[in-house]
Amino acid sequence: MPTAKGLFLERISSLSRSAEIDAVTNRVFTEKEHNDVARMLRNGLSVVGFAALEDFVKTRTSEVLGDIGRTTVPFGDLPEKLRNAATFEAISALSYQLSIRQKADRTLYIQEQAAKLASTASPAYDLTPHAFGFDQANLQEETIKAILKCFLINDPWGEMTRLASRMGLVALPLEETYKNAARRRHRAAHVAHADTPQNDLIQFVKEAYAIAISFDALLSKAFDCLRRRNLRYLNGQESINSSTIKIRSIRSDRGVWKEFVEGRNSAVKVERDILLLAPQAITRAASSNNLFVQFDINGGVVSWECN
Repeated sequence: MPTAKGLFLERISSLSRSAEIDAVTNRVFTEKEHNDVARMLRNGLSVVGFAALEDFVKTRTSEVLGDIGRTTVPFGDLPEKLRNAATFEAISALSYQLSIRQKADRTLYIQEQAAKLASTASPAYDLTPHAFGFDQANLQEETIKAILKCFLINDPWGEMTRLASRMGLVALPLEETYKNAARRRHRAAHVAHADTPQNDLIQFVKEAYAIAISFDALLSKAFDCLRRRNLRYLNGQESINSSTIKIRSIRSDRGVWKEFVEGRNSAVKVERDILLLAPQAITRAASSNNLFVQFDINGGVVSWECN
């Protein structure tokens, strides 16, 4: 089954390629037929691109919720906000999910989800994957904030922005970036004369990577504290912040590939062949608990690994 990250990488890569093809590029104003088609295509890309980011946040959160049930941490030891979200606060999400499902699927769905809610009263539990972000059609910035707050990340959008800035992906606050992208998507979907600028689509690719990677890194760090049964974290005495995440990256520089680690002035490894360097760098990132980000020759994100 494809992972949340795998699907996101496929979708955002397709968006990146689509955003620069001739079919979505305006020509001189006299070529009205082509420009009208290009405008409609850009609007469509704006909608599906934002949907890819929304789906990643929700699906990645669902993956982590599923993994929590496979740890040895008792449900009662989880952070209080997470316990609440996975039980009684999940009812509204289940109700919404029932409303959008086929009638024939509703009984089985609610039986499965009710069993997950009830399992939290036993030593072996399984959290509902629909605790976060599944209670409405669109994913609001406040929902992303609430997800990370439940995992004891006190300044979610601030921490995400600081981490993305250190990766060199954005300079502006990511919360505003997300809001702007949501407004652009809404206009493209609901306003007949909407005209999404091509440059906005190209820029959104970088912004989507910034949001996805920083969200994943913080959520993964929180899950690692749970998995290792960090008592200070479980007791609410220790929160998660971006300063605890060290970034290891691969970038192209003057015809060679260089592996960098934050805090070091020079590259830790240099290779001409990315196929040689990448697997080694991923291994070193895993052993050092680094966030690993691989960039292409143009400075675009290729992939990432959270450790």
